[in-house]
Parts: sequence; C-alpha cells; structure tokens
Amino acid sequence: MDDVARPRLVITADGRAVRPRPAIQVRQHTLRPRGLAPLDALVATPPEPAGVLVYFPGFNTTLGPWEIAKCAHLADATSLTVVVTEIPGMSRFADPIPRTIRKEMLRGRIEAWAELNLAYVREALDVGDVGNTEYLQVLGYSTGCSLAVASLPVLGEWGPIEGLNLVEPVAITERNIAALQAHNLADWGRMPRVLATNKGHEWVVAARRAQEREPSVRYSPVDLVAIAQVLATQGLLDGLDAVELARVALVRGSRSSLCRLRDYDRLHELLCERGVPGPTITVDGLGHQLWHSFPVIVQLTKAMLGDVGLPG
Repeated sequence: MDDVARPRLVITADGRAVRPRPAIQVRQHTLRPRGLAPLDALVATPPEPAGVLVYFPGFNTTLGPWEIAKCAHLADATSLTVVVTEIPGMSRFADPIPRTIRKEMLRGRIEAWAELNLAYVREALDVGDVGNTEYLQVLGYSTGCSLAVASLPVLGEWGPIEGLNLVEPVAITERNIAALQAHNLADWGRMPRVLATNKGHEWVVAARRAQEREPSVRYSPVDLVAIAQVLATQGLLDGLDAVELARVALVRGSRSSLCRLRDYDRLHELLCERGVPGPTITVDGLGHQLWHSFPVIVQLTKAMLGDVGLPG
C-alpha cells in the first residue's frame, strides 16, 4: 500500500456526550468449554444486530455492572452485538493459566494464551446465539490490545474484520517488569482525575459504585508475572506486522505512562507507511485509566467507529 495520512485527533472529556442509560439487553453467561476452566462472559445485543464487536478487556477486569454499562453503550451506539469474556487466569473463579501456556508467556510469547482466550470467545458466540459474523469489529483496551492483535488470524477466519480499535496498547515498548510496574503505579495515581469525569451522571456513578461492591477477579502471583512478561515486550508490533489490516484506530491518554508517547508515535508512523487508514487519537489530560471515564468512552466510540460505514 501507499502511505496514508492518518488523521490525528485530540479529545477532552465532555460530560455533555453522555446520554441516558441505553435500554440494551446484556446477558451474563458462565462459559465451560469442554476440558477448560469456567469463565464469565457478557453478550450485549441491540434490537437489529448489524454484526459483532469482539471486545478484549484490560487487566483485572470484573464483568460486573461497570462493564455491563460499557457493553450496553457500545451495542447501542454501533448496532453491533458486543461479546466480551474474562481474561484466562483472571476470573472470579481464580483458575490458573495452564502451565504449558504460562511457560510460553514467561518467554514473552502470547499466542497460546490468545488461543485459549479465543476458545471462550467462540463459546460466548455460541451460547449467546450470535449468528452474524459477516461484519466484525475488534476492540482491545490495555492488556486486551495484545490479546486482540494475537487473535486476529483466527478472528479473520470467522468473518471479515472491518476494523481494529486499540485503546492504550501497552506491549509496544520493550522494558523490564520493574519498569512496567513503576509505570502502572504512576498511572493508577491518575485514576481519581479519570473518575471525576463521571460526576454529574447519576446512572454512570451508580454503575461504578455497584461495581466497587462486587468481588474482584483473582489471580496467582506466577500468572501475574507471566502476564507482565508478555506486556513488557513489543509483541503487539510483531503481531500487527503479521496480518492484513483494513483499518486501525489508536487511542492514548496524553498523560499515560504505560502507553509511551514515543512508541505510540512510532506505531502511528508504521501504520501510515503500511497505508492503513483510521484515526490516531489522544485524550487530553488523562492517563492510562481513561477507559474508566464514561464521557471519554462515549466520545471514543464515535471517533473510532462513527465513520466506518457500519452495515444496515
């Protein structure tokens, strides 16, 4: 492909973007694929689904009221059925990552972990009676960006992938685990500013408070190290290099430590050189935790998916 000039957008959290809570049905399922540990999943179904949005969440994500609210919004705004599962090794059931897969992850390799995750995504599509995969969008946040990219070859066999949407990709920087943890702690310190953007929206605040009363997912120290080892590589760049890309939207918080600016800019340039269209977006004033700001989620949905010619 020839080089393309990908648009660079800057958005600021705007509370006026938040609408009333969407009346979208979100079903929670406990998945038990044959021979695998149980995991939870959410399937949000709009009235007339135009395709599927496969959503890969971030580290330590519980599929409770907060994620239900996000999925309902995404389904309502896009007319796509939204499917999300817990990350293997990080569930309310506390089942560990299988040892053979963990060994690969400790070497910085994600493929086997992504393959395991896809077994649950496939099961979620089946139990959620999601039949229309002729139009696919893929969305990842943080750790989920790495799983999303590693899953693209298989997802492409299920249906044509019209767009890849990466919010705060972490595995674009080579660093040691100590640096990764330092950057993670720096971004956690910016969470209060992110959550403050939700004030003034009663249903959003209520969903967040309800989530805080829910038990968190559980994971073992050795699995935590394995996940960190995957995130401390540039594996996401290698994964992107190995697949055809129709369109990619990128998102970074301007104050993010986990998604480093110089490497984000390099990813932008690489996509330009490959001729891959889509916006490169910066969320002004917020860090890595921007995906916990509902005004930002609403604005990003429009910026990432608002002009892609959704079917129907």
